[in-house]
Amino acid sequence: MITVVGMGIRQGQLTLEGDSAIKSADKVVVKTALTATYTYFVDNAIEHITLDEIFENASNFDDLDRAVADTLLGYDKQGDVCFCVDGSGYEDRSVALLRQTTNDIKIIVGVSRAQNYAEPSIPLTAISCYDLISTVGWDYDTRSTLVVSDIDNEYTASQVKLVLGNLIGEETQVEFGGKSIALYELDRQKEYNYDSYVKVNPMNTLDKSRFNFGDLYWIMRRLRDKDGCPWDKVQTHQSIRSNMIEEAYELVEAINNDDLDNMIEETGDVFLQAIFHCVIGEDTGEYNVQDALSGLCKKLISRHTHIFGEVKANNAEEALKAWEDAKAKEKNTDTLTSKMKKVVLPSLIRAYKIQKIAKKGGMEFESLSQVEDKIQEELREIATAKPDELEKELGDSLFALVNLCRWKGVEPEVALAGATDKFVKRFEYVEKHCAKPMQECSTQELDKLWEEAKSED
Repeated sequence: MITVVGMGIRQGQLTLEGDSAIKSADKVVVKTALTATYTYFVDNAIEHITLDEIFENASNFDDLDRAVADTLLGYDKQGDVCFCVDGSGYEDRSVALLRQTTNDIKIIVGVSRAQNYAEPSIPLTAISCYDLISTVGWDYDTRSTLVVSDIDNEYTASQVKLVLGNLIGEETQVEFGGKSIALYELDRQKEYNYDSYVKVNPMNTLDKSRFNFGDLYWIMRRLRDKDGCPWDKVQTHQSIRSNMIEEAYELVEAINNDDLDNMIEETGDVFLQAIFHCVIGEDTGEYNVQDALSGLCKKLISRHTHIFGEVKANNAEEALKAWEDAKAKEKNTDTLTSKMKKVVLPSLIRAYKIQKIAKKGGMEFESLSQVEDKIQEELREIATAKPDELEKELGDSLFALVNLCRWKGVEPEVALAGATDKFVKRFEYVEKHCAKPMQECSTQELDKLWEEAKSED
């Protein structure tokens, strides 16, 4: 049995249970003598060994923790071992490794090392730099105090700098080695050791240069408070629904233009609309941001059966098929018609997607010439249509043109967007070069300028 005793952070914090465990153990192992709690063993004449030699030979904390764990597992075969570490016991990385390796372990909890940095009424987040570096997407509430410990060398300091720099900005002032430094200086210090840590003080949201999802949520909640923004407070799902369409299209336009700066801005605007609906949902008791995120994550897991399940996918096509099969099972869309009815998109894109679904059922023209003939047929019907039939016939013609786009491998939405942009550009030329207001120009004058604009393309 390995009994871990958390020694606390200073002399006198050892619990009675911990004291009893140390004095009754077959072997007492102290992780290091280089801590304030070590005097307990000297003052009480406790026979023990330290692992300082492992500290000296290990190149980093990963090597150290592995060597410590292996050493203790070897001692465990010889009788009951009491392993004494600073802090609570649970926060020690070598103890965490032992817990993953053996079930024959007990922890007697001591005062956490985080107590060194705690302040009354201010929340505290404490984490080892190794956990921070290895945890994908790690984040924290920047309104709390953050302490990152175990920064024992320049390399880990540089990794911490990168992670925190992305979260709070590299210009942010932090505490290291008893002094205030800019975060970008973290890996330029003269000394790193067992006790090295970086402390980030609580940050006021309004004073920050880098923000996270929690900040966006806090801002939107603030805007919807009783004393918040008069406009934001009265919005509903219905009143802002068109904004999502507009922001999504603006993001697509930025992507089409390969405009990275605008992509960043428009992606943020799409986030805004999503969180706005979540906050409205909270206020009305319908749903909240956790509901939305939980549903999204569940869907990503359930539909990626080739990642999180037993399905195999060797290329992008097979992966897409796995997604569509999982979606069909989830939505109970086992027929092509049911899939069509699930398509909710702007009409041009919807027509394009439904035609692709129809093709899977074998409903397809045999040749391009048949597609072109269908367009001519629809145009003739427009010419002879009665006023109350015109909308239907024009719709049929648009649907036929979408089909031609599909046959030609052109996305109709992109094609129409390009044509509209071209029209705006030519119109701008005409308006700019008119000698008088456009409304006062003759058709011939406008046609002449339009031809000039075409030659500028």
